Amino acid sequence: MSLLPPTLLLPQQTAAKPGAALGLVQAAAAFGPRGLLVHGHSLRRSGRLDAILANCPRTLSVRTWCHAGDEPTVGAVEALRAELRATRPDWVAAVGGGSVIDLSKAAAGLADAPESAAFYQTNNAALPPSTLPLIAVPTTAGTGSEATVVAVLTDPERTLKQSIRHPSYMPKLVLLDPDLLSGCPPATVAAAGLDAFIQAFESYTSRHATPFTRALSELALVRIAHALQPLYEGDSRAAADMLEASYIAGVALSHARLGVIHGLAHPLGARFHAAHGLVCACCLPACLAFNREAVARDLADLKARHGLDVEARVAAWLDAMRLDNPFKGAAVTDRDAFIRETLASGSTAANPRPVTADDAAALLDAVLSP
Repeated sequence: MSLLPPTLLLPQQTAAKPGAALGLVQAAAAFGPRGLLVHGHSLRRSGRLDAILANCPRTLSVRTWCHAGDEPTVGAVEALRAELRATRPDWVAAVGGGSVIDLSKAAAGLADAPESAAFYQTNNAALPPSTLPLIAVPTTAGTGSEATVVAVLTDPERTLKQSIRHPSYMPKLVLLDPDLLSGCPPATVAAAGLDAFIQAFESYTSRHATPFTRALSELALVRIAHALQPLYEGDSRAAADMLEASYIAGVALSHARLGVIHGLAHPLGARFHAAHGLVCACCLPACLAFNREAVARDLADLKARHGLDVEARVAAWLDAMRLDNPFKGAAVTDRDAFIRETLASGSTAANPRPVTADDAAALLDAVLSP
């Protein structure tokens, strides 16, 4: 087996240190004098947006664009594309959680594309390469989107949650600033951290994993196992560990893909609008039971070398962080469509055990079981 993935794509430059975000606009000047900074409401409310812009040299012109919130929709991508076409910036900076980064990644990537985001979501047409440099500055430790070529988008009209991806979507510059996690609501810390942990686990056991990606996934698993609950409980010293582990998990999943947990989580998230990390955590017990024989050696190895029992750890977090399964007793009325989406997912295709339509139906029933 080759140590490396067939193609290795990494952010061009990454800076990881407290206060890194304050140097954003100066660093962005390398890409041109006109930029667009995409952010969420919390960045403005906290005063951090003003602090970032306060260091803007007079030779730079930086406009701001506020994401309305929630997961990025194809409609939000079109609105941001319109802004990019009207103002023609030299670069785009995304300062926020995974939603802000995915939204910016998709809009920058499709800025001059001939078709809509919704079109590229469900058609096999080739995506044109992005011509806008993207800078990613995460304010949550979860999706790892700052280290991937993937943008996950929701289309509410079609009840669809699906990604678009292109090698050119990889951010040119990533700033990992643990100070930005200060003040993050505990529920967000929990959901984002669970997402990062499960992404690390699924990329570790993916059928496309290589020794390179498994080493990264394992490092992220162990680091998150030690840091998530302290960060949830308010220990800011854990912020850097969580932020770096989420980034490393993003590098791993971008090359190894994931598994059936994410194959189920995307259609569930599109229908129930629950936090993505919580959705993944609720899918883990049934999916782990389904995959147990295929991943038994991995589970035993993690437990023997690191004392890490994956299923027990997630169950303990759900209890300690007071996160309940929002799907218990719920119903999916379009089961056939749900199963088709699950089977069509690239994550499901990477699962360590093949998944049939009957398997997907049984897993769905297990997640929804009261």
